Amino acid sequence: MDELVERFLGSIKRSSTLKVYRRGLELFQSYYGGSFHGFLEAVLEDVSKPPLEKRHVARDAIAGFAEWLSRRGCQPKTIRAYVAAIQACANYYDIPISVRYARLPKAVPQSKKYPWTVEDVEKFVQLIDDPLYQSIAVSLFQSGLSISDLLKLRYDDIRIEYEKSITPLCLDMYRMKTDVPFMTFIGAWGVNMLSKYLEEYDRANIKPDEPLYPVTARAVEKVFQRITYKTIGGYKGKNPLRPHSLRAAFRTLLADAKMPSQEIEFFMGHKLPDQQRVYMSRSREGWRQLYRKYEHALTPPSLRHLLS
Repeated sequence: MDELVERFLGSIKRSSTLKVYRRGLELFQSYYGGSFHGFLEAVLEDVSKPPLEKRHVARDAIAGFAEWLSRRGCQPKTIRAYVAAIQACANYYDIPISVRYARLPKAVPQSKKYPWTVEDVEKFVQLIDDPLYQSIAVSLFQSGLSISDLLKLRYDDIRIEYEKSITPLCLDMYRMKTDVPFMTFIGAWGVNMLSKYLEEYDRANIKPDEPLYPVTARAVEKVFQRITYKTIGGYKGKNPLRPHSLRAAFRTLLADAKMPSQEIEFFMGHKLPDQQRVYMSRSREGWRQLYRKYEHALTPPSLRHLLS
């Protein structure tokens, strides 16, 4: 791999992004037939020319690369991700590359958004036969966390409030993807399922620094896939009932319940203008009271007796 590329890749912290970018840049160098260093030199030489003398080296190379990937069977979303790798690497060296006229394929979704209802989530959870994965499913749904953020939790992150039986249970977090602080909560249903899981697995002596859920994202995806086949049968593209779909359900159902959009985005760890100000605009108890006000939207009717 080109030395410039390796230096750029070394700056990426997120492992999933690193994997995609590395593969994209490897394929681009195979297509281009030369080093990425040589490509950037050609781009710089081209942009230094008068407008009417430019050969649009970057645009044409990326357009050709996209067509080449398409002929190899790559999906539109994958093609755009690999092109983004080229742009990111160039931007790392202060060389902006536009793809406005590169004729990239439209990023057509591979699967439709599943219209979750809170009753659907309850039925889905009931089909899972392991209390660990039941707890994961409800925690994802009630907190709006991504699977990667949920699996980073240590017992110490919840220990004080959990052992005091405080609900909704606060998750005071810092999301690496968006580089912002945020809070979210797990409601009474989720805490109830968490207690059943910890009791079933006899984790009464769990250590503070141990993972709350000692499983991999891949293992969770497999469980969800198995239950999906029981629920809706086969599907094309991505699993419409994958763990991430519960994060989308969190947003949709809270919006339907009329929670203000900025508060929903905050609970999900999305980057907002003046994020630090938003974070400090309420105390922990203030955010808890806001969540509690709308917790019914994330709780099946049959379990609303759990709400305080």
